[in-house]
Amino acid sequence: MAQHVTIKGLVIRETDFGEADRYITVLTAELGKIEVLCRGIRRKKGRLANAVGLFCYSEFTLFSGRRYTLSDAEIAMQFWGITGNIEQYALCCYFAELANMAAEADTATDELLPMFLRALYALDKQQRSVHVVKAAFELRLAATLGYQPALYGCGACGETESDTWYFLLENGALICGECRKRVGGTYFAVPQGVLDAMRYIVSCPGKKLFAFAVQEQTARQLGEICERYLLYHLDIYCKTLDFYHSLFQMEQDNQS
Repeated sequence: MAQHVTIKGLVIRETDFGEADRYITVLTAELGKIEVLCRGIRRKKGRLANAVGLFCYSEFTLFSGRRYTLSDAEIAMQFWGITGNIEQYALCCYFAELANMAAEADTATDELLPMFLRALYALDKQQRSVHVVKAAFELRLAATLGYQPALYGCGACGETESDTWYFLLENGALICGECRKRVGGTYFAVPQGVLDAMRYIVSCPGKKLFAFAVQEQTARQLGEICERYLLYHLDIYCKTLDFYHSLFQMEQDNQS
């Protein structure tokens, strides 16, 4: 039976349809990921058009029939600064692509929406480093989807002390320097600062996920490990990630 539904959600995708319509993908706590048809929205301006924009967290009034159709919307939380910062915008488009995929996974948890909102807040309101926010989002998402890394003690011998630690991509295990010589796989050397950051990301309360800072070199190493680990286990390719990386490549080319 058709009815009206009121629900809060974050717009993570826009797809134009016809001459003036648009489908939006909305991430919600109660219904997960839903598709909403916004009739004539591309011809409208002002409050309603703003409330259904990308990365807006809004309260939606929807007509629920064969599909969800927009009746009204009011902004609950806005992140206008994201769209004005190309690096932040590119990163959030990557997060949106990940969230769109993760929301369909059977192992997805209720942590996805609040994590995305906190990432937006950390970037837009707190001006946190894009490199740190990206790494924290990736590793926490991997853990949320069932790929929790084991970061306390060697996964091969159980040793808890080592002069040099290595992270094994294939199973997320920490391997000591001695076992590294006899255990095959794809490894990343993990300096103590990187290891401390990884342990914080997977164990801290959700509200404090992005409340840490590291040195630039540590951020680069942390970012490479977290990105490779997440994409390896999800076995996906993200075009939005290519665009994000291209921005920093252009920056390096301009400096050289």
